[in-house]
Amino acid sequence: MSAHHESSEWEFLIGYPLEQAAEILKEESAAYEVIWTSAPKKQTVTSSQDPGEDAYVIAVRSGSPLRLVCAVQDWHVE
Repeated sequence: MSAHHESSEWEFLIGYPLEQAAEILKEESAAYEVIWTSAPKKQTVTSSQDPGEDAYVIAVRSGSPLRLVCAVQDWHVE
């Protein structure tokens, strides 16, 4: 039995900087929301913080609205 993978027309946004992905979605009038994630023990970005150009789309969840799962690159080692 094989697993069925439903691809989204927006999957090409994976790997894009969030800023650029948001521009594309606004041009296409596509409703979307951003879901933040981070590695364990790393601080997640809150809506009051500006991740700047370091935020990237790491996953896309289809639906209404489209959900962009994003993360900020954090190379800080403790």
